[in-house]
Amino acid sequence: MDLIPIYTENKKGRQQYTIFINKESNRSYKAFHREEDQWLYWASFFGVLALLRGLQGMQTPLSLIPNILLFTVLLGVSFFISRLIYTHRVYGEVREINLTKQMIEDYIDEGKRIYKLELWLAIIGFISFLILTIIYFLTLSMILLFFTLFLFFIFCISLQRLPITRVNFYRSN
Repeated sequence: MDLIPIYTENKKGRQQYTIFINKESNRSYKAFHREEDQWLYWASFFGVLALLRGLQGMQTPLSLIPNILLFTVLLGVSFFISRLIYTHRVYGEVREINLTKQMIEDYIDEGKRIYKLELWLAIIGFISFLILTIIYFLTLSMILLFFTLFLFFIFCISLQRLPITRVNFYRSN
């Protein structure tokens, strides 16, 4: 089942959800977003803070070729972790809902605006990642390696919201 996200509701104080459609069957689905506990964010914040304190001023002692291999492996790990987190932590149960044709069109129109914003954020994230990668390979700073991997992680999560089917769907509409 190839579901295309057409609209996401992210209003503060409300249950967040995403509306999907299946283009082949013309059925619509709704997935509520999982709510995370605040302790996870605080634990991550202090963990990252401790890591950054430990990495402050450190340089990678490797030459260029092993550094490129290490960087590539860490990018792969970051990519797979971002996919796991997105698929297992963002959406809850996906349920079929009955929407009229007009409601679907309204959701598509509203979602197109959100899609353009998400596309621009992904492009900016990728360009920032490339710039940080170049700076990292010039300085070999561990803290830059960490920031580059974090930015790549965020970029990969933003790509999860932009599957090829969604891009093609909005191009055809």
